[in-house]
Amino acid sequence: MRMGMGNRTALQRTGAALAVAALFGSLLAGCSNSGSDKPAVSTNEPSGSTGQSSPQTQETAPAAPFNIKMTVNFDGKEAPKNGNDVELAIEKYTNTNIEINVIASNDYCTKLPVMIASGEMPQVISSCGAPIQSNLISAIQGDTFWDITDLIKDYKNLSSMPQLSYDNVKVDGRLYGIPRARPVSRNTFVYRQDWLQKLELKEPQSIDEFYNVLKAFTEDDPDGNNKKDTYGMSIVIVGNAFIPELGVAFGAPNNWGLNDGKIVKAEETAEYLESLKFLKKLYDEGIINRDFASIDRAKQEGDFENGKSGSLNVTTNTVLGFEARVKKVNANAAIDFFSALEGPNGTRLIGDRGSNGILMFPKSSVKTEEELKQLLSFFDKLGDHEMADLLEWGIQGVHYELKDGKPVRLNQERYDNEISFPYNKPLVTTPLTALKTQGDLDPISSKALEVETANTAFAVADPTMVLISETWTQKGAELVQLLTDAKVKFIMGKIDENGWNKELDKYRKAGGTQAAEEYAAAAAKIQK
Repeated sequence: MRMGMGNRTALQRTGAALAVAALFGSLLAGCSNSGSDKPAVSTNEPSGSTGQSSPQTQETAPAAPFNIKMTVNFDGKEAPKNGNDVELAIEKYTNTNIEINVIASNDYCTKLPVMIASGEMPQVISSCGAPIQSNLISAIQGDTFWDITDLIKDYKNLSSMPQLSYDNVKVDGRLYGIPRARPVSRNTFVYRQDWLQKLELKEPQSIDEFYNVLKAFTEDDPDGNNKKDTYGMSIVIVGNAFIPELGVAFGAPNNWGLNDGKIVKAEETAEYLESLKFLKKLYDEGIINRDFASIDRAKQEGDFENGKSGSLNVTTNTVLGFEARVKKVNANAAIDFFSALEGPNGTRLIGDRGSNGILMFPKSSVKTEEELKQLLSFFDKLGDHEMADLLEWGIQGVHYELKDGKPVRLNQERYDNEISFPYNKPLVTTPLTALKTQGDLDPISSKALEVETANTAFAVADPTMVLISETWTQKGAELVQLLTDAKVKFIMGKIDENGWNKELDKYRKAGGTQAAEEYAAAAAKIQK
């Protein structure tokens, strides 16, 4: 899928830009804070003190639009058409021509190493999700991408991001991309609240209660059609990551654990094995989808959307979109969500990096520091109030309307398809919640903010987020694949506990033990 302006003629662009000018002007007026006299920002003035351009005056001609090509991961259904009004508004405000090549997140992790190895990359490229994979670390250490550590301070919005978001994506103490900031713990389970109510059950607060709800969704005809055609929860594997990952809930470390100076992989712990036994139980009883190892994300989400599965592991910022998608199929459906479940070792949640990957700038396509600064300026401007309103609310009369002077979403699905998935989620770095015009929050959005705040008390951090292991850098993808294959075999009953332990031995001999020792040495060095 490709979004962009590359095939548009200059005449077409001029006409389109004039057409969107009035549209964008009304957008800014409609979204401005009540009573604000904040002047409009010149499209030629950088928001950071980079010295790239100066405000337009009578003596100076407008700067030519800056051309930007990007490749990013994409979680939507279909990319919007070239030259749509949202894209034009972004281009007009930032004085750019943008061309975005999107690749489905399900395929992105596989294609990214190939792109890097080829050397054929655009000016901006996203990493594969939140963790910085071993092959990407190798590319970074091989001087493939620009080091932007010392430049961020010059950009008012980028420099306002939480320091944790930056610290947790550094490699060897340096920054090689802009983090797309996210809450530290935002994993949650969305579920059919109307099914729960029909079966006279309560929202689960523990793993045992969660199992009972999932079993009832499978066996007790929650949709009332007198057919056994539903199941409890959809799971899937994306980029060798199980969704959901339940090890932490059972007491296992988050990816890696640090104890008394020793580093251990989560999968090597007894607690993680208990989480696999739980998933195997769900698989054996038909409570999860039997095709979890082969389906893609769209099919997994589709089963929930279409009323086949009763729950899904998502992130807090996507729940509202799922509500719209479910209600499109069944207007009488109702959904809700929860995060924290009490397990054998208390309430524990996966703690994230505070970002959803980074946006990087390859040296093969960004030739000069001046060009790099123009790119940083573009992403900085996406955090301006005007862009925050566009990317968080959309276009007035299309994606939202004003009620008592406050924006109110008109159509969540349309917003998701036309703004959130193609532009907000892949491109926005600075959190926009506090920067946008404040509207009346719907119950789900209000609860999401509360859950994200509450989750910080239960979040378990991965101690290796800022550590480097040469073995893991070189063999990490291979080692993760080995563990993923073993998990699938165990859940499906193709190997038993003895077989699982044999697979762990293979993992250790293939480099797992060496990687753990290197991580432990790196941790000890930092502590000194």
